[in-house]
Amino acid sequence: MRNNNQAVIRKLSKRSFLANRSRNIFALIAVVLTTVLITAVFTIGISLSDGIQQMAIHTYGRSTEVDFQYLTKEEAQHVAEHPLIKEYGISQLIAQTSQGVFRQTPCEIYAADKNFTEFTFSKPTTGKMPEAENEIALMSWILDVMGLPRELGQVVHLDFEVDGIPYSMDFTVCGFWDSDTNLKPYGIAYISETLADKLLAGVKPAETRISGGYYGVTKLIANIDGKLSKLAENVDMILEDIGIDANTVGVLLNGAYTSTTADGGMIVAMILIISIILVSGYLLIYNIFYISVMRDVRFYGLLKTIGTTQKQLSRIVNFQAVQLCIIGIPIGLLLGYLLGIVLIPVLLSFLTIGYMAATPNPWIFLLGAVIALITVLFSCHGPAKKAGQVSPIEAVRYTGLVTTHIRKIKGGKGGAKISRMAWSNVFRSKKKAVLVIASLSIGLILFNTVYTFVNSFDVNKFLESYINGDFLIASTDYFNFTRFYQPNYVLSEDVLLDIEKLEGVNEIAKVYYDMGFAPIEERMQDALVNFHRKAILAQKSSLTEEEIEKIIEKTDFSTYGDFINVQVYGFDSYWLDKLEQNMVEGTFDREKFLSGDYLLVGFGEDMVQVGDTVTLHLGDKDAEKRSYEVMGRVNYRELNSLSAHFIFAPGFSAYLPSSEFKDLTSSDIMSATVIADEFAIDNLQTKIGALLMNDPEVDFRSRADYIAEMK
Repeated sequence: MRNNNQAVIRKLSKRSFLANRSRNIFALIAVVLTTVLITAVFTIGISLSDGIQQMAIHTYGRSTEVDFQYLTKEEAQHVAEHPLIKEYGISQLIAQTSQGVFRQTPCEIYAADKNFTEFTFSKPTTGKMPEAENEIALMSWILDVMGLPRELGQVVHLDFEVDGIPYSMDFTVCGFWDSDTNLKPYGIAYISETLADKLLAGVKPAETRISGGYYGVTKLIANIDGKLSKLAENVDMILEDIGIDANTVGVLLNGAYTSTTADGGMIVAMILIISIILVSGYLLIYNIFYISVMRDVRFYGLLKTIGTTQKQLSRIVNFQAVQLCIIGIPIGLLLGYLLGIVLIPVLLSFLTIGYMAATPNPWIFLLGAVIALITVLFSCHGPAKKAGQVSPIEAVRYTGLVTTHIRKIKGGKGGAKISRMAWSNVFRSKKKAVLVIASLSIGLILFNTVYTFVNSFDVNKFLESYINGDFLIASTDYFNFTRFYQPNYVLSEDVLLDIEKLEGVNEIAKVYYDMGFAPIEERMQDALVNFHRKAILAQKSSLTEEEIEKIIEKTDFSTYGDFINVQVYGFDSYWLDKLEQNMVEGTFDREKFLSGDYLLVGFGEDMVQVGDTVTLHLGDKDAEKRSYEVMGRVNYRELNSLSAHFIFAPGFSAYLPSSEFKDLTSSDIMSATVIADEFAIDNLQTKIGALLMNDPEVDFRSRADYIAEMK
């Protein structure tokens, strides 16, 4: 017969809870500590993930998900009105100038709306956007290179050309903002829409984008409705609905949103740390309640004698756990969030990242509370079950030991020693001993895991896309990402010898570059067909295989002639370790590579395979030819800071030792990386700048420059 005795059970639970004050204090501390750790990890993890994405967004130069770079005004209007476009910003390219002070770093002149400036972090922080025809807003460093103070009202002179028509105009500065001069190595200036309309009168953007001038083209940057995982699919849908070609309008997805590697690594690390915290919290809370139940075993035995059921006894223990959660979890959530806020700047000091703040994300508190509650209840399940299984007779006889075998007499030559007695006492109850040792060990495991997690964020790894040493010296054209790099022979060995003599310089590692050619062989012909097949599919993904093959059949591949383009690099010995680290196919043999009979390939893996023999002509097709065996293939994306910053497709890239490269052709030093002692870096920054001051065609960047731009 069912009886309603919930009130009695609740009263017993409350009185038992109040009677165990010392137990409650320790248990409450355990609950709070577990919740603090869980919440702090979520706070730090989510904030770091958001911050790293923000860093990537700043590196890409825009917060929007997709760019439509070369639209006409009519096409831009159709894109803006598409239902999948959530928000957008628009600009119009007026001109680009590389004259005067912009020889090293060109400047692009735009007319733009408010959204565009906000999305591209180019909204004037001082002053306003231009309205009058003679007004201009620009990056603050442009004023610096012009020798003007960072003040509104300054008059700047610009010489530029719009679709073949030269202009020379004076503007009054109405606004300016700071920008990343190294991560975004070109200038931006905004003029009024009124002046833009006058300058672009008669200019046909549809024609200039074909000619490559791009005067008057409209750039629309936008965020798309839908999941990021379907971003590319949604963009294709927009292009198909409007009827424009992706290559023609220059569609560009923001890599900060499309790259999932960092997020995946962050999630795995957080899961690992949270798991260790849960095990730690479980052991701690389990021990406290297990000891409490064993201490009160006679109390539970007496309750059994008066008819209390196993389920009711378990409910008494669980009720006390819930009471502790009601008090401890809110405190833990608050303290954990505050701890996360305090620790984030400390972690950022190790990561060399300056901008990142903890945001009160509701998921932090929700997940923290739920996981902490589950941990506590799960921890109490064992002790609660134990309390329910206690029999009155067991309770009277209970001594804290479980006897499962006949007691043995221990012997030894050393006699009874305190240390041996203590050691024996530790393992009187093996279960307790294992729990205590595990509880102590888990703290060290947690500390080591967090330390490893924090140190896994290596800002130097991130910077390898830009620089691999302390200083990077190259021609000004090399740092101009708006133009393809071509060999210009402006960086001389004499200049580098002068730099190498400076105190603190350990080594200067050079990279040589030239365009070459390779005779088209059977495998390369197949690769050309595949290249065109992929290009056709990229332009129109809705085509069937049969339709693509019909287009391929009509393609005249004889226009390529007898040769394929090859980008050839020569690497000093310093870079051989980096080449070996990034091998993805084949085996790197240093001696064989330095012999000059072998090469490595980068992109264009369809063109050549490991083990093939490749014949190269450097400079022109009539130059001396040499044959090499392909030793292996490297991940060329990891060599971005050692490359010409563009890919000549269809074709492939080849890597030779610098000694062999210099024998083949006149050696253009594309870039030189300075490896220096840490104590000398500040002094070298000044001295290298002084040595290069009188050579306007050579420039340099330091690792410190890139790090400063990230803060």
